[in-house]
Amino acid sequence: MPESFIGGLLAHLVAHEVGHTLGLRHNFKGSSLYTLDEINSKEFKGKKTYGGSVMDYAPVNIRLDEGEVQGDWAMSGIGAYDMWAIEYGYTFAPKQDAILARVAEPELAYATDEDTSGPDPFARRYDFSKKPLEYAQSQMNLAVYHRERILQKFVKKGDSWAKASRGYNITLSLQTRSLSMLANWVGGVFVSRDHKGDPNGRPPLRVVPAADQRAALDWVIKHAFYDDAFGLKPELLAHMTDAKWRDMGRVSQDATWPIHDRVMGIQASVLTMLMNPTVLRRVYDNEFRVPSDQDALTLPELLEKTAASIWSECTQKVEEKTTARKPAISSLRRNLQREHVERLIDLSMPGAGSSAAYKPIQNLAVGELRKLHASIEKFLADSGENLDAYTRAHLSETATEIKKALDSQFIYNANAISSGGGAGSFLFFKNQGIPAKAE
Repeated sequence: MPESFIGGLLAHLVAHEVGHTLGLRHNFKGSSLYTLDEINSKEFKGKKTYGGSVMDYAPVNIRLDEGEVQGDWAMSGIGAYDMWAIEYGYTFAPKQDAILARVAEPELAYATDEDTSGPDPFARRYDFSKKPLEYAQSQMNLAVYHRERILQKFVKKGDSWAKASRGYNITLSLQTRSLSMLANWVGGVFVSRDHKGDPNGRPPLRVVPAADQRAALDWVIKHAFYDDAFGLKPELLAHMTDAKWRDMGRVSQDATWPIHDRVMGIQASVLTMLMNPTVLRRVYDNEFRVPSDQDALTLPELLEKTAASIWSECTQKVEEKTTARKPAISSLRRNLQREHVERLIDLSMPGAGSSAAYKPIQNLAVGELRKLHASIEKFLADSGENLDAYTRAHLSETATEIKKALDSQFIYNANAISSGGGAGSFLFFKNQGIPAKAE
């Protein structure tokens, strides 16, 4: 690796740690100041820092045939926020007031560790640029480029084929990090710390534009829910083995790469990012924050779009006979569909949430389950004997599971039990109509 690459990364690391010794906290908005085109331009390269703060966890800036200039690999100096924060920290009152009044300047954007679990999508580790969607696509382009060259270029003559698994896992990390970065835009709210009266002061909360949320959601769906997003071709899989001994002395348990487990793990994580109660509550609350005559991403839209992408195979009947070797629904998609149904069932259960937003979330989840049940039943009836054993068994079991959830027993007087009701409290089961003495 050239000195120009290692040297810049080392300088960034040292500056970051020295910043801590001077009293600076992390600033995870530091990398959101400029676009990729600006960062990778003649005006910036070697002349201007591409971030607002060296206290961010900024990834290495690597481009793949996306412009004429490859910009600096890492920040080439100290950011404007760093200088501003040091100036404030080492200045005595009342001169600090004039320093603080600059808070709304774009170069001084700030968010720290506690903000990374909040609603601001720019307050994240390892995101990059003013337009993260462009960066995510850039990272995916890198992943695809290297996946196609793992067997020919990455694994050298004389290397163990276990290196192929390592190479693929590196590309998978680019993909998963991008998925996580963009999923945070769904239900997002930009947070500012301006005070009343600050020059060019901004509202403390601004809902992420609906168009940006939709673009992020579409990207996540495309690169997480479809088989071809993972580039797992038979030739590559035939070489993705594992070494029995590692540098740390661990002995691996299996020589084969766990295809379904790894893909399902990523897809389950993405479903959690999109459908966990906190994100759904944020989307629901944002509907109220945005004036009714303006566009907003809504809960029904989020749930419907997610379901439509996951169950697209069930929208039209199978005209030709499918087999176990060429099923109507692939094994990866069947796993994803099962996971999606389980999430909907969890959301549909009475008493599974306590926030004010939970009841509409529950109602919508029940509605999605009903639509999905009807769609599966119609698909099974229309496709008839053309369905392979895998697909038929999967859909039949899923339809049964949904029906049981929709017809499940409703517990009355549950609040009395959960709040410490005495021995005289009873549970009444809707379908049985008989009381059972509470323990």
